[in-house]
Amino acid sequence: MNKKNIILFLVIILLGLPAALLTHIFLLLVDQISLNVINHFSNNLMMIFIPAIGGLIVGLLLKYGTLTAKGHGIPLLISSIKSNKKGLTKKDLHYEGLATTFTVISGGSVGLVGPIIELTTGISDIIGRYLNFELKDYQILIGSATAAGFSAVFMAPFAATIFSLEVIHKKWSLKNILYTVLASFSSLIVMNTINPNYKYFFNLDIAIQSMGRNQYIFLIVFTFLISIVGWLFINTLVISENIFFKLDIPLYFRPALGGLLVGTIGYFYIEIMGTGSNIISNFNKFEVPIIILTVILFLKIIATSLSIGSGGSGGLFAPMILTGLLSGFLVGKIGLIFWPAFAINPIFLALCGLVGILAGLIKTPIASIILVLELFYLPNSILPLILSAFIPFIILNLMKVKSIYSPELFNKEM
Repeated sequence: MNKKNIILFLVIILLGLPAALLTHIFLLLVDQISLNVINHFSNNLMMIFIPAIGGLIVGLLLKYGTLTAKGHGIPLLISSIKSNKKGLTKKDLHYEGLATTFTVISGGSVGLVGPIIELTTGISDIIGRYLNFELKDYQILIGSATAAGFSAVFMAPFAATIFSLEVIHKKWSLKNILYTVLASFSSLIVMNTINPNYKYFFNLDIAIQSMGRNQYIFLIVFTFLISIVGWLFINTLVISENIFFKLDIPLYFRPALGGLLVGTIGYFYIEIMGTGSNIISNFNKFEVPIIILTVILFLKIIATSLSIGSGGSGGLFAPMILTGLLSGFLVGKIGLIFWPAFAINPIFLALCGLVGILAGLIKTPIASIILVLELFYLPNSILPLILSAFIPFIILNLMKVKSIYSPELFNKEM
């Protein structure tokens, strides 16, 4: 092993440190502050204005800082991997972190998973260019950092490895796999050391029964429905960004306007505010009437499009996860009432919805399946999860829907 390979190996092993630290700061500190703010101002008219204040601060950061802090940054990572001369600077990282923090704390309907991955990868990007890595080693470093961030958030190193290979590397070479695995497990070990009790998802306390013919028919119908929800999610986001882009108002007022609209929705339905982590981590205890569940699902999609489309900073991973879970849970509840002979446990169908949304919108069918299998230990549910992943993946591809992380789908210009 030559000197450059040794340096690359050491850097990748150490990627677990920034990944775990960023996860701890954002998911266990910033997100908790956000929940406290949302709970404090719930049923209070001030709730309408809190996201607008956060949006105004973000708008000023965009105006006087950098436009790279706008929206979600994983598309920039994908374009960065093509050249080690293009990426995030220290200034970009600072403003991205600040913009995300203010968007989330003020109740913006965004996620923190994407920013954690982006910032972890941004740090590795700067290191790679500073050490003057060759393009191939630089690309390995970027892909490994992506896996490290993913693994720290979900505590799922195998899914993190596959996610990086599907989204960033797109080449399943032995060297790519080796280094990505190293970064994933490094991140897992450090995160376990920092917080042994940390968990992103809920505990699955139900027994998943084997499915019969009727249940498979119901599942296949559901995969078409989740494909429509995915299409609605991404198109609502694109339309929102186009509307805000055309508004003839100052740059820094756009996120404030988006925040005001989100706050207005949140005043009536507080569940759509913030990252939704409180719902995701306690989803097995989430019980609301079907009508309210339907309203929350579609308002969450709208609120996310307003937060991101107006120029707010944050990720789309958490909103997609919540959208998938809510969709499956809703259809599962309806099935129990109207078609009990065909129905599937709503919690399990929620996991199928999660898999379908991620596979269809991020174009990561294998990583989506592995994520659920790795976290929830469902070896007898592999076939339903495969159907849940690949049918939406195929349908949305046939509908010409690009990956939600596609660099050309969104831009950083205002």
